[in-house]
Amino acid sequence: MPVIAIDGPGGAGKSTVASALAERLGIERLDTGAMYRAVTLVALRRGIAPDDAERLGEVARTIELEVDDRVVVDGEDVTREIRSPEVDESVSEVSAHAAVRSALVERQRAWIEKRGSGVVEGRDIGTVVVPNADAKVFLTAHADVRARRRANDHAGARRHLVEVSKVRSAIDARDRHDATRAVSPLVPASDAVVIDSSERSVDSIVDEIADLVNATDKSQPGELGLRPVRPISWRARWFYAACRFLTVGLSRILLPGRIVGKKRVPKTGAFIFAPLHRSDIDFLIVARITRRRLRFLAKAGIFVTRPFSWLIETLGAFPVQRDVTDRRAFERSLEVLRAGEPLVLFPEGTRNKGPMIGPVREGAAYLALRAGVPIVPVGLAGTERALPKGARMVRPGRIAVVVGEPLLTGVEMHARHGRSRVPRSAVHALTVELADAIQRASNDAAALLAQK
Repeated sequence: MPVIAIDGPGGAGKSTVASALAERLGIERLDTGAMYRAVTLVALRRGIAPDDAERLGEVARTIELEVDDRVVVDGEDVTREIRSPEVDESVSEVSAHAAVRSALVERQRAWIEKRGSGVVEGRDIGTVVVPNADAKVFLTAHADVRARRRANDHAGARRHLVEVSKVRSAIDARDRHDATRAVSPLVPASDAVVIDSSERSVDSIVDEIADLVNATDKSQPGELGLRPVRPISWRARWFYAACRFLTVGLSRILLPGRIVGKKRVPKTGAFIFAPLHRSDIDFLIVARITRRRLRFLAKAGIFVTRPFSWLIETLGAFPVQRDVTDRRAFERSLEVLRAGEPLVLFPEGTRNKGPMIGPVREGAAYLALRAGVPIVPVGLAGTERALPKGARMVRPGRIAVVVGEPLLTGVEMHARHGRSRVPRSAVHALTVELADAIQRASNDAAALLAQK
């Protein structure tokens, strides 16, 4: 999925356009300006002077900050407070400090890294934060137009009229400060498309940016360059069934055990299997749960020759680049689900040790919410002993599998919102719910394995 950078001065319409574009593309949006405003608000509350770079940098590094539909600082919703006149007057000076910008740029890059896509708006996104963005836009407008927009915004937020001339003076001062500051000045990226929003509708601007995004990848047709998932041929289905029969049969001989909850697995349509991950054989054990062909991600390094690539792709694999944000793998996962195929994702992202689930990444929840599919938690026990990390040979022994109740949050949200932007809060809530469900299923699997 794409990363789109939208920069420009205040009042140019960045927030309105970014929000509409994110909804159009079905991806998340980050308002980086709100982050600087949040730091400024905290500084004002703590009595930190706008020129105290060291203390301001500490604030930017240490506060708990969530920017989504709301702005939450240390657990407090400050969405309204960051738009106060006091913050307006100080945010430019606060945001000019290298210590502040460095801390927040790190947070912004982490936000992008975690999601692999997004519409990111600010004043240095295309030049500093993500210079390799898939599309860069510098949104501007005539100063008088921007002043009227800001005056209207302030009037709505503060319930009183703000004189346009005063707002114009403030905007001019902010523009001069931002354009001449030593750190990350407000300038268009050399490869950015400059769009003047003065006399244009939001829809027309969004149309232009969406066309720009599609033009960045003409190698793969379809929505945002997605390559359609081809229906599996009857020969490939036969081959998969034969391979599954042999490998699953062998695994049952070497690793006998019980599987509880098979009836909970959807018989048709797409869903995400989300198992505990303790061994390289986990995907094979999961394949014992259902006869349906399962899709899963495999490291790109094993796709070395065309015949072998055909083999593992027929068996359900598709490549992913590890240790980097692989947007193509995300796109492929989304297309697999939209094509109605089941997908195996290990939410921990890597093999861990022990009976307790490790940190759960948000990718599985985000995919489920975007595609509108259920997540089926899977608890495993015994696979770590059978083939621990670093081992080359399977050690025969018993295993146990427990399939949990499907989490239908993705289906419910898709029914309500279709393909609109997935709220950050919903992704987090589903991730927490998923972690708990996998842990419960794994505890049940461990108890099942302990029975004689």
